[in-house]
Amino acid sequence: MKTSKFLIGSATLSLAALLAISGCKKKDKNEETPDTETSYVQDHNLAETHNNDIGNIGGEAGETYTVSNYRLENGLLVGGIQSAPCATVTVDLAAKHFTVDFGTTPCLCKDGRYRSGKLLYDYSASTNGAIYPRQPGYSITCTSQNYVVDGYTVNIVNRTHANTTPFGFNPSTTNLQWQINANINIVKPSNGGTITWNCTRTVELTNTSDTTVYHPSGNFPIAWNKAQLKLNGSANGTTASGVGYTVSLSNLLWSATCTPDPLRPFRHPFIAGSVTFTPANKPARVINYGNGSCDFNAQVCIPAYNYCTNITLP
Repeated sequence: MKTSKFLIGSATLSLAALLAISGCKKKDKNEETPDTETSYVQDHNLAETHNNDIGNIGGEAGETYTVSNYRLENGLLVGGIQSAPCATVTVDLAAKHFTVDFGTTPCLCKDGRYRSGKLLYDYSASTNGAIYPRQPGYSITCTSQNYVVDGYTVNIVNRTHANTTPFGFNPSTTNLQWQINANINIVKPSNGGTITWNCTRTVELTNTSDTTVYHPSGNFPIAWNKAQLKLNGSANGTTASGVGYTVSLSNLLWSATCTPDPLRPFRHPFIAGSVTFTPANKPARVINYGNGSCDFNAQVCIPAYNYCTNITLP
């Protein structure tokens, strides 16, 4: 009987030990639940979009001293909304700077975004006698004053956009190219936090050889309404929730001829290429913008977990 009691007691202890081990393993598994959070990438998309818009606004204003691709004419409808004129450009040729002023109250622009505040551009650091963005040696710095887009306050601490195309280049074989260095932070509305974003970029006008986009003489403005831009480079910063991140771009493509929304014909999304977004201490998220199809769709994948989800671009 003593032996039997001992065996029963041992079996009970063994079962308890197995349950304890099993419980620990279950806890460990819960602790290793895959992190499939993708909202981080939306903060980066927001910064990438605003940075690209700032460059395009400055590019058009620097070539023509107008912003016809953004400015509405009185009475023009966008998304069924009738708007008053939006944005004025003032130029000081002697000082080599210009200002794009969207006013003090939110103003509806052609791309369907509401803007207010000012973008200030200074190209006095240009070399080789360059005075237009299309010319090698042109270098422009942008800062902002109370610049707000759709309720997001976009603070441009510093943004430099320099034409790095070789002087005397042949446009039939060499594309126009610019180098961008930017330090931007974006304050979300409704106490949504602040995004910080620093980037180094190369931007290439991939259809430079198209004479309707860039005239080989170099004497005419770039036709920004036909431009196709390819972006490569890196970025880093913090999301609105305070998560640090790094980013690398691979052939991100933007086209002014892509207008997927007929109610917002001047809203042009990224349509190809990829971005690898790596949050601190977390697996990388890869944003795939597609293969050139004109839409607002993108896919975010986390290869470490074989996980993918679709997102809509801003």
